[in-house]
Amino acid sequence: MAKENGKDIKPSEMKEEDLPDVRALQDEFTRSFIQSIEEVEKGYYPFLSGTKRYRMLFPQEGVIHQGYGVKDDQFEGFLMSTINDNGTDSQVKINYYAYGSIESVNGGLEMLEGSVGQKLDFEKMTTETSEVYCAPIEFDPDVFGIAALVLSQKGHGVIQIVYDTQCKDDEQKCQAIKEEELNKMIHWVKSIEFVDKEVK
Repeated sequence: MAKENGKDIKPSEMKEEDLPDVRALQDEFTRSFIQSIEEVEKGYYPFLSGTKRYRMLFPQEGVIHQGYGVKDDQFEGFLMSTINDNGTDSQVKINYYAYGSIESVNGGLEMLEGSVGQKLDFEKMTTETSEVYCAPIEFDPDVFGIAALVLSQKGHGVIQIVYDTQCKDDEQKCQAIKEEELNKMIHWVKSIEFVDKEVK
């Protein structure tokens, strides 16, 4: 956060001309979720969900689109798009459900398969707060990405993610970009951290 008279201020409370010149902070709606103008990692800012139930990295060139929906701390759904350093564009669809849990993982994975229309081969990973199930997806030869399910280890909370990138370069260049982007996607998914709070 920036400091003003010794008090931390959020990007949403700052003048636009004092903000870094990146899409995430120049877009008024998107910056309402960004917690600081200090990068957490190079190219990423700290994002707090509108439900206040999870945090994650948010790309500096990302914006949240119209159609954002939230219901108290029970549900949140939105589409984010970002411009990548390699010239490709990505879209990320995120849905958070407060009452999902590790016990309902199989149903969540089936829902993800239904949403992308593919049978998926999920790999399980764990972080400090989450259990993560991640699978590669491909819609067209030039559209690739991951589908992921992130579940809280400490209780309730599940996030469904479909993250895809389009590459229109030649096949050899796109293959290199695909490897780079898939690694970045998995790193990003593993950055999601649930806020430890009781479901009301």
